[in-house]
Amino acid sequence: MRFTIDQKELMKSLSTVQKGVSSKTTLPVLKGVFVEASENYLKLVTTDLEIGIEHFVSAEVEEDGIFVADAKLLSSFIRKLPSRPVTFEVDEQNQLTISCDHISFTLHLLEKEEFPELPIVMAENSFTIPQELFKSMVHQTVFCASQDETKPSLLGLRVELKDQNLRLIGVDGFRLAYRNSPVESDLEEGFTIPVKAMNELIQITGDTPSPMQIAFTDKQIVFSLDNTKMISRRIEKAFIEYENILPNEHETRVVLKKDTLQSAVDRASLLGSEGKSSLMKWNLENGELMMFSHTQTGQMKEKVTVEQEGDNMEIAFNARYLMDALRVIDEEEIAINLINNRSPALIKPVEGDHYLHLILPVRMAATEEE
Repeated sequence: MRFTIDQKELMKSLSTVQKGVSSKTTLPVLKGVFVEASENYLKLVTTDLEIGIEHFVSAEVEEDGIFVADAKLLSSFIRKLPSRPVTFEVDEQNQLTISCDHISFTLHLLEKEEFPELPIVMAENSFTIPQELFKSMVHQTVFCASQDETKPSLLGLRVELKDQNLRLIGVDGFRLAYRNSPVESDLEEGFTIPVKAMNELIQITGDTPSPMQIAFTDKQIVFSLDNTKMISRRIEKAFIEYENILPNEHETRVVLKKDTLQSAVDRASLLGSEGKSSLMKWNLENGELMMFSHTQTGQMKEKVTVEQEGDNMEIAFNARYLMDALRVIDEEEIAINLINNRSPALIKPVEGDHYLHLILPVRMAATEEE
């Protein structure tokens, strides 16, 4: 086996598939990258048995072949090479020699026969969406998915196709993020994808309008983009009936500039102790929002003028949850719909319902104990 490839191209390809390498495994081969040289391209594959990534890149192949090498070690070495053509050669003793200019490196390989094959997914259902749009939708929702192993149904991002719209929903029991966008698909389907898969996917997704194809079966989902494919399992546990949680009425509505609130919350967050977020108490009265934060570190008070409809109210929130929501809203003005100081607050752009963020308030007694 022998092939030559540009160092930069190979490094980019290894960085893409590295995201599928298992970090916690007793099987050495799962720490490897599967490399197949054939015709004028390389196929690189990694898997942790939950997700798998397959990537193709052009190369000058002199002799076909397959090897499996430790992904981390191989990437580290290639990264330190000059930006020149790199030649790979595997001998009969299953040793890999990597050459670049006057540099030569020999690496013992893993057993290629032990590397698990990615499943062949024969999916009849699929749709396409621009990469940059899907990446943005995931970014706005995935952080709300639960990390609590006792809530297996919430350990993923919900994906729904309905009425020619794509919806992404993340819920962790304290907050909910909902993002909606039109798509050209008549499919009516819903499935839940593990958080890890979604986080890895957005790292290999481009900020371009190039299409991504999403295909699915009863067990798996395949994301195909450019020269890369990622396969993930579906979470089988039933997802929460989130539509029953979204409030369709409110007693109080507040409108203000997003940046104004985000700056205030950011300042309040400075008072949070290590590993613990600060709490923000709001006192809304006659178009003025007074915000308080009081911790063992110190205290902060800030007043802003807002547009107010409805009743005055006192309510408190986890400052980090507020900041997480505000960071992913792109619009300049936001509306906050409130029912009372025990019911979830709905944060959304003033115009449209394409993005909704629900946050449970903190009990007022909890803020007083601080």
